[in-house]
Amino acid sequence: MNIEKLALRRFTAKRYDPTKKIPDHIINQLVDLLRYTPTSINSQPYHFIVASTENGIKRVASSMVREEFLYNKHKVDRASHTIVICSKTDMDEAYIRKIIEQEIKDGRHNPNLNKEEFINLYIGYMNLHKKILKDLPNWTAKQGYIALGNLLLGASLANIDASPIEGFDADIIDKEFHLKEKGFTSILVITLGYHDETDYNAKQPKSRFPKEELFTFC
Repeated sequence: MNIEKLALRRFTAKRYDPTKKIPDHIINQLVDLLRYTPTSINSQPYHFIVASTENGIKRVASSMVREEFLYNKHKVDRASHTIVICSKTDMDEAYIRKIIEQEIKDGRHNPNLNKEEFINLYIGYMNLHKKILKDLPNWTAKQGYIALGNLLLGASLANIDASPIEGFDADIIDKEFHLKEKGFTSILVITLGYHDETDYNAKQPKSRFPKEELFTFC
């Protein structure tokens, strides 16, 4: 795999070909990629909505009917699939215990593990953001953006075009999917599919600052 070629191939699709659908086996691989995203203390503080049916697409697109978001609606309407990344708005001890129990079930810990000691360690990290820094929703949202990076790279590897979208009404999606009641809020929409031949961005050269400006090697 040529990583540079992969990075140069990827671009943000502006217009999709609605006649081309992503095969189920590729979608399943991308779903697995999202599931195995690394997160701080293995917190996995997110939920993913995968829309591909006519009804599902309409529900997500309804968050882009306002004038300031309308330019993004056609991407959802024409894309093969759309994924909404939702992040947890709060965490508590019960959720931490759920993480540890799953890790034990999956064989990540020594059978002689002092479970309570480990739980207290995780709670300490959680409370750093919840009680000291008071930025827990921001912290959980950052984990969602790690998932975005994974998804974009995986899509490029599978020759799938993608568009990360922040221009949508989160309140509408939150209400449409009852996210608040489930302890989540929508933070990002990603359309997936195959670009249309009229997509001008597919032929545009990359434009980035030089390495000397972006990196410090020490």
